[in-house]
Amino acid sequence: GLGRDLLVRLRGVKDAHELEILRLASEGTQLAIAAVARRVQLGMTGDDVSRLMARAHGKLGMTSPWCLALVGAAAAYPHGDNHAVQLARDEFLLVDTGASLHGYASDTTRTWCVEGTPGAELQRAWNAVRDAQQRAFEAMRPGVECRAIDAAAREFLSAAGYGPGYSKFTHRLGHGIGMEGHEDPYFDGGSRVKLEPGMTLSNEPGVYIYGQFGVRIEDIVACTADGATHFGAWQRSWRSPG
Repeated sequence: GLGRDLLVRLRGVKDAHELEILRLASEGTQLAIAAVARRVQLGMTGDDVSRLMARAHGKLGMTSPWCLALVGAAAAYPHGDNHAVQLARDEFLLVDTGASLHGYASDTTRTWCVEGTPGAELQRAWNAVRDAQQRAFEAMRPGVECRAIDAAAREFLSAAGYGPGYSKFTHRLGHGIGMEGHEDPYFDGGSRVKLEPGMTLSNEPGVYIYGQFGVRIEDIVACTADGATHFGAWQRSWRSPG
């Protein structure tokens, strides 16, 4: 309706100052993840990792930290279930985390192998998720409907064998981010909102194989006058979150 459209206009489009704070917030969370990655050890639980993430965000002066850290097969459920699963060799750790900087939110996910080498199927899924994230990013430009960005990632993953539709990539591609961690607009299969310069959203494709593993990579992206930019660095390899 009109009220929601107005909210997207007022809150959805960020000015240069807001974009800079959001960029710094994302970079801070990436630094926090890198610091924690140096301390993560086999035998730790998701709760252990979450405690380290809270401390690392605090040291950077960021407030209201949160973290969902999922080990191995527990990561097959996107919003997870920690329990007391302990990190083992040759499997993935999924860390979805963020905090607040000057009232603006960060939200980053990294999936990596702490020690050893994941099996071929895990590596293949990780590579497919990274490539789907890039496809979605490359599809961004002003005037494109949000649903087309979701479709770019979803169709790529389907073609890679992780389909159809929502069967393995079980959630929408992303959400707006600003003063709220989740706000309009959304990279959603039904969203006809057109991208405008200054809109900031998460780009977070995933592949979840129940009982086995889950992979998600998430970065914050911003629509620009001629395409898009991303805050911080992309994850390049399953070997580390950097």
